[in-house]
Amino acid sequence: MEPPNEVFDRCVNLFDSQGEKIGMPSGIPLTRSSSNSSVGPEVHSVLLAEGLRLPMDDDDLDELPRRFEPGSSKAKLTWFGAIALAGIGMFVEAYVIITTGQVKTVWHAAYPECFDPTHKMTCPNQIHCCGSFANTPETCGLNNPDGLHEDCNPDGTYKSEFMCNEGTIGGISYAEFAGIMIGMLVFGKVADLLGRHAAGMLTALFQVLGIAMMTFYRNSNLNTLFIFFDIFFAVFGFGVGGEYPLTAANAAAHHVETLEEASLDNAERHRIRVLRERERTSRRGETIAMVFAMQGVGAVVGSIFLVCLIYFGEQSRSDCDVDGNNPNGQDVEALDAIWRSFYFIGLIFVLMVLVYRGLVLEEGQGHKRLLARKERRNAKLGTQGKSSFQVLMFYVNPKGDLISQNGYLLVNNMCALAGYYCAAFVIDKPSVGRKKLQMISNMVCAIIFLVAGLVFNSAGPSVLMFLYFFSSYTVNFGPNVTTYVMAAETYPTEMRATLHGISAFMGKCGALLATVVFKYLTSPQIFFVCAATCFVGSVFTILFSVDLTGVSLAEHDAQLELFLEGKVDQYKGKLNDPKHLSLYEKVTGRHGSYDPDWVLAFVKRLPKLPLETEK
Repeated sequence: MEPPNEVFDRCVNLFDSQGEKIGMPSGIPLTRSSSNSSVGPEVHSVLLAEGLRLPMDDDDLDELPRRFEPGSSKAKLTWFGAIALAGIGMFVEAYVIITTGQVKTVWHAAYPECFDPTHKMTCPNQIHCCGSFANTPETCGLNNPDGLHEDCNPDGTYKSEFMCNEGTIGGISYAEFAGIMIGMLVFGKVADLLGRHAAGMLTALFQVLGIAMMTFYRNSNLNTLFIFFDIFFAVFGFGVGGEYPLTAANAAAHHVETLEEASLDNAERHRIRVLRERERTSRRGETIAMVFAMQGVGAVVGSIFLVCLIYFGEQSRSDCDVDGNNPNGQDVEALDAIWRSFYFIGLIFVLMVLVYRGLVLEEGQGHKRLLARKERRNAKLGTQGKSSFQVLMFYVNPKGDLISQNGYLLVNNMCALAGYYCAAFVIDKPSVGRKKLQMISNMVCAIIFLVAGLVFNSAGPSVLMFLYFFSSYTVNFGPNVTTYVMAAETYPTEMRATLHGISAFMGKCGALLATVVFKYLTSPQIFFVCAATCFVGSVFTILFSVDLTGVSLAEHDAQLELFLEGKVDQYKGKLNDPKHLSLYEKVTGRHGSYDPDWVLAFVKRLPKLPLETEK
């Protein structure tokens, strides 16, 4: 058998997913070179990627490599900065999409005629017209001793411009889901066809258009205002949907080659690339989870900004004695300025993302190699993505004034953020891994929801609030992060964005189903449904999920390449290792054989491949 380094030289321009960079400009292509050589024809193959040539064994994972050089503040900032930039799309998504649930508290306070026409109001003395609100005084409308109020119709009821139909209000959530789900499917495919840089620019453009119209469009008729809001919320969601597959695919391939590395001689660069591959593989789950955790950061930042805007706008308390306040005792113009200012800040974030992607980021060499490989194939690719179970979420609307409600939601978002980072800390440990973390956390979530359903009608508010916060932590410590990570590392690079988009789409289907069904159920019934869903998620994890902790992404690419060449039976890599098979594959025998040395033996039989032309 040829020595590994000699075999390596049979194919110098390896397919390397690290060519797709995030957070940094494109680096120097990793091709064989020397000080007196010129680059010649490229060989487009994945069969000698570092992760295949020198795969890791269990001993390599006993102690994970360091994230950065210890004692170096610059290294820490560089590491965290790269993570933050990679996840900036998820940050913006959470700031706008997730925190819109909190913005609704502002809308309910500002426009009660539109959002709560049948509820009791805090300030009955500010109810001037008849026909709405459960505690409307007898002096409403035509019975008002001061005369008919300007907000009333001639018959004493509220004017139509203050009223909204149920379809418009419900459409806010449905428009969000529709836009996100379509964006997941469309931009996943666009990223694989045109490259992640081009797809990232398009997603940012749609987000800018959507949030700009959400922020600046005005109409005195509230129903018309929110119809337009629904439309452009869907446009924003369409752009946001693309962030899921793009961020996941980029995070899975995260790598930066330094200029110092590029200047080293060929043998030294080979050695460093092997070490980098091992480092990247051993901490891949953490990297993807940390990038995804920017979603939690965005939700926390959004909550903080909204609480501050409410406080600075002096709308944290109701005041029934101020003339001009609405039936909730709030200043409508001040609340209108608060929610528009909140979205304007989001618009600034999205514009920063657009400028960064347009002026700083470039398409990595990895996509160019992908296109070259596809051009030389005469095979059509057809595949089907697997769906990932998404936990059905529930939302608690804390009672109290506007500042208290949003304060509770801020605490909840902080609990969720802690879950993201705790998951990132343990997900790459061999004793934990993705599959075990998802299975156990699903069971814990099931227990929490079951307890909440059983004690809902008898427990005090503090108990229910604790269960709510604990569930937010547990959901993000487990299934919310693990489904994202597992989908990001399950597919070959050529189809990763497309199939991750399909997986994320299936997850959103679960969330959409919850939105539709939950309004017909009581609160205890909702908790029981959530518990059952988590239990089913655990069963599916046990049966069908695989744990790819420590497995190089190059394994998928090699298996795909052999499949397209009609030689898939010759793949005998780590994906066939019993440790990385699902229970279903083990029971049914739907897998190939495993040989840790299969790559060297296989490549030895290949015909000689052209190298670069050297002087």
